[in-house]
Amino acid sequence: MSDLHRDIKILQLPSWYLPEGGQFCKDQSLFLKERGLEVHILANVMLPWRKYKLKALTAPWKSFVVMEDGILTYRYYFRRFPMQNKVNLIAWCKRTLKLFDEYVEKYGKPNLIHVHSSMWGGYAAYLIKEKYGVPYVITEHRGVFGMRSSFARDYFISMYTPFLQKGFSNSSYIIPVSEQLIPKIKEYLTADVPIKTISNILDTDFFHYLPREPKENFTFVTVNGYYEVKGYDILLPAFDLLCDKVAHVCLRMVGENFEQKAFQEILSRCRNKDKIVFTGWLKPDGVLSELEEADAFVMSSRVEAQPIAILEAISTGLPVVCTEVVPEAIVSRDEGYRVPVENVQALTDAMMKMIANWGKFDAKAISAHAASVAGPQLVTDSLISIYESVLQSRR
Repeated sequence: MSDLHRDIKILQLPSWYLPEGGQFCKDQSLFLKERGLEVHILANVMLPWRKYKLKALTAPWKSFVVMEDGILTYRYYFRRFPMQNKVNLIAWCKRTLKLFDEYVEKYGKPNLIHVHSSMWGGYAAYLIKEKYGVPYVITEHRGVFGMRSSFARDYFISMYTPFLQKGFSNSSYIIPVSEQLIPKIKEYLTADVPIKTISNILDTDFFHYLPREPKENFTFVTVNGYYEVKGYDILLPAFDLLCDKVAHVCLRMVGENFEQKAFQEILSRCRNKDKIVFTGWLKPDGVLSELEEADAFVMSSRVEAQPIAILEAISTGLPVVCTEVVPEAIVSRDEGYRVPVENVQALTDAMMKMIANWGKFDAKAISAHAASVAGPQLVTDSLISIYESVLQSRR
């Protein structure tokens, strides 16, 4: 790898961003900055009316610049129209192009745009490339491209096709976070675009190996807010069945949105809710503490690509029970058990198997596996190599 990267100015373009997720983009930006790159973030954050209500009206109605942990972030808050997917898609992309216009006036053109998720940063980057000629690469994070559940298969309506085709086909590189996303991505390619899988990045110094001793109560932890795709309507019935057979067990749930009516209905049917603890949303140090006190991590998702929550868990040495949406490259038989999606009994059986075989897992090896997949040096080396190859090919 040459020193060319020290002259590269990267503009990160996330399809969603803080406070609406997207921490992976910020983490990547911080580690790339440590490697000597100039990295800025263009964040057109879509605020759902249902979630923010009147708060959406009080957010700034114009773009603004803020330094966030030393990263220049050019922000705008976009208000979506209820039940108008195509209108929102087009309006968000046009507003992102306008945001880029403003950014260029103040800071000049970047060498390269790094899009996070094709939907719809990929199409916005296509519009920018058409106007300015700035090349872009796409990291695809969306687990729906893995096509491992009916939810994922039903997601790709025909209306999306031309936008996905233009976004993917005009990119200089496609970077899925797991191999299982590639076949679906290729369906939208009308040009020969190189593809290379690169993991999300993980701060393995912070989420480090934590030794654990057996405790009287076996504790499962999950770190995911309530969303339909997370499969809590599978996890809670599976936990009930587990409690029927194992007395000393508990489940700790970290995340937001558990007050929603849909989740409360699921919880109302749970016979062992007294063995479930809700911590609410936690900062990283709080998540680390929960992982330290747990014996195993559990995830019941219908859709995932390469979940950061599992990377964090295995980096501390926790074994995992999860559904098959999680790539085997992340959770193999050495790191835990993968079960079919939407299968209550299979999830229960795997949790019981985890309790019975917990002592057979090599926690230090699990932690080392996380570093071998998502360590900052490894990931940034791979990204910088792609940046350099894209820019050199344009000379």
